[in-house]
Amino acid sequence: MTRIAIVALPFCHGSGVIGVMDFFAAANFCDRAANRSAPRFDCQIVTVDNEPVHSYSGIAIAPTVRWQDYPADVIIVGSAMEAVLGDRHIDTALSQSRPLHAWLQTAIDRGAIVASVCTGSFVLAEAGLLDQQVATTHWRAAPAFRRRYPTLRLESDQLLVDNGQIICAGGATSFVDLCLYLVERLGSPALAMACSKLLILDARRSEQTPYMSFYGSRAHQDEVIGDIQGWLEQHYADAIHIDDLAERAHLGPRTFKRRFKEATGETPLSYLQHLRIEAAKHGLESSRRQTAQIIWDVGYEDASSFRRLFKRNVGCTMEEYRRRFSYVTPRRSRPEPVSRIS
Repeated sequence: MTRIAIVALPFCHGSGVIGVMDFFAAANFCDRAANRSAPRFDCQIVTVDNEPVHSYSGIAIAPTVRWQDYPADVIIVGSAMEAVLGDRHIDTALSQSRPLHAWLQTAIDRGAIVASVCTGSFVLAEAGLLDQQVATTHWRAAPAFRRRYPTLRLESDQLLVDNGQIICAGGATSFVDLCLYLVERLGSPALAMACSKLLILDARRSEQTPYMSFYGSRAHQDEVIGDIQGWLEQHYADAIHIDDLAERAHLGPRTFKRRFKEATGETPLSYLQHLRIEAAKHGLESSRRQTAQIIWDVGYEDASSFRRLFKRNVGCTMEEYRRRFSYVTPRRSRPEPVSRIS
């Protein structure tokens, strides 16, 4: 039997804890259907102080075992939702996980798998487990992760990163992808497929990129650059030259580019491109306008160039993005009248 501990942190994503329990219960069900006599997985909830915690939505989650008494083969650190909200919340969220650091390291030393979901990767980084590893985290928390752990390798576009003993999963609901992957690795591909069919899951998600939104960083004190950011967000569709932005900021071009990058983490050009891509995504989601018109509306004249830029940044074509995320009901032709024969 594989023993799995899911760590529920204060203000965690509640369904990411209970959902893991439900998933491995479903895996055991599928195993029984395939005539396996004993359950393959034993999944338990642990908390830092062995007391119930409240999820971000306010639901109480109680531990089912004491982590000190449970020799887990797999430990899954659930999301610390406060880490998504901004730097000022991260210290509070992570300080509560420190009693687990030695336990996580001991688990690694004896060959266990340690995994994170969403911003649980912050806990692994804080415990020193991600040194010389590749990590991923929720795309919205990626800037904070990079600021806090500048020497770690983060691939925030990836939904799942497997380093062998250490696995990171990206967004809050990627616990599903992680569980499916673990069932295949620790059980069998056939069992993973059975779970996928039973729970009606897509087993082929690999990237977070299509789900990402761009939020220009304002976590800086440079008021001049902040003013330029605000101006760009209102005028991204205009014909804009970087030297003109420098002049607007009353700075030399080289000084402007340096200060912009230091403040936002982006070059002025990449910042402008991100704004235009976000505007194009909104147009694809909310309208039936032709893609060429959307491209022109966001300030690009070279449609083929923008299409390449869009696919490189979003991970799919504009047409694929519209099919996936549009919330506008497509126009339908009037149905043919049905003849009735009495």
